[in-house]
Amino acid sequence: MIKRKYALLLVDDEQANLQKLQRTFMDQYDVHLAQSGEEALQILQNAPVDAIITDQKMPGMTGIEFLELSQKTYPNLVRIVLTGFTDVEDLIAAINTGKVHKYITKPWEPEDLRLAVQDSLEKQELVRENERLATELKQANEKLQTENIILRQEVEKQVYPKSIIYGSPEMENILRLLRRVTGTETTVLIQGETGTGKELIARFIHAESNRRDQIFIPVNCGAIPKDLVESEFFGHSRGAFTGATQEKKGYFEMANGGTIFLDEIGEAPQELQIKLLRVIQESEIMPVGYHQPKKVDVRILASTNRDLKAEVAANRFRQDLFFRINVFSVTIPPLRERKKDILPLAEFFLEQFSRKLNRKSGSLSKDTEELLLGYSWPGNVRELQNEIERLVLLSEAGKKIGPELLSDHIRQRHRPSLLSNGDLKSAVRELEEEMIRDTLSRFGENKSRTARALGISRQSLLEKLKRMGI
Repeated sequence: MIKRKYALLLVDDEQANLQKLQRTFMDQYDVHLAQSGEEALQILQNAPVDAIITDQKMPGMTGIEFLELSQKTYPNLVRIVLTGFTDVEDLIAAINTGKVHKYITKPWEPEDLRLAVQDSLEKQELVRENERLATELKQANEKLQTENIILRQEVEKQVYPKSIIYGSPEMENILRLLRRVTGTETTVLIQGETGTGKELIARFIHAESNRRDQIFIPVNCGAIPKDLVESEFFGHSRGAFTGATQEKKGYFEMANGGTIFLDEIGEAPQELQIKLLRVIQESEIMPVGYHQPKKVDVRILASTNRDLKAEVAANRFRQDLFFRINVFSVTIPPLRERKKDILPLAEFFLEQFSRKLNRKSGSLSKDTEELLLGYSWPGNVRELQNEIERLVLLSEAGKKIGPELLSDHIRQRHRPSLLSNGDLKSAVRELEEEMIRDTLSRFGENKSRTARALGISRQSLLEKLKRMGI
């Protein structure tokens, strides 16, 4: 059933046929008349039209040639041809390529033609409605995806401190240096061991920048499967590949106007490195399935725990990309090199986990603080955070947290008791186990990298870990 008054464009070079078509439709539709394809194209430019009905054989431009031209500019119109089967092959080709929706043979009956037009318009209306719903669904999904990121950031605000917690001159110098670039659009490379707080520094830069009120999106470059990297970072169009049922925004488009943090950029695959270079140089992305690039306005921050110069020398990281992200770099020292940060961080984590776990923990005893200060923290701030959470769980309400609650490997760092018995063999074994634990923690439990760092084979490391009960 027709829900509104549609507009038809009727095209025929014979005046009598044109008048007959007009009488057939003038009661139900707004009607526009043309006696040639050229005249019809002029009408299309100046009047809204929902459907075209044209004769096939006309002097000059044929009906199918006219429909082919109109399709390029007005692809969503219903296109119907009236034909006497004089050019069957051309008609079939036009139908197969979508230039013609339907053909009506001559002579035609007015009622049959009215029903055919009504049916075609209703089907086209369904197509338009489906496209509208698909667009709304896409927009809703994008809004939900963005809201999820914003919600995650709100949750993260409860985890990350509002300001950098430190007590060392090393961190004070770093923050003073960073404040020189926070108000600029400069790409910053943050270097340091795993767990030193590189993401926290990135958040600090964003919070101090002109984009502080916009979105901050952290992305781990090594955590996304290779076959999804391009789609996740740059998005894709509908139908770009099997399973791409909807258009998708990538991380860069979602971060438009804000900041993107490329965590562990040294682990980015080569294919991603090439495309990251284009984003940095041209401020544009090419979603999968698109033929035209999209402009993006994004501040880029990056981090790495690798020696990127060595990665470049080994042809694992692009030199041109390294130069682009290394405009301004800062190295976060490991926690063992900024001892004065340990106790302020420990106090912060103690308060944080006491609140989070709903435990009224006491303060750290002097002996506990001394052991924390004496430990090398191979896992850096992250390891300290985990240790304090453990202490909160084990402690009794209101009582000071003594050294007996600390993990064995931290308490065993107290060397005098180890060496006083004069047992060299035990001391050597203790030192070996300690080095293994420290290195294993530093490389995120990665056994191959740990073995390389220790200068032993992976099999030898596995045997030692088995002996240690790990």
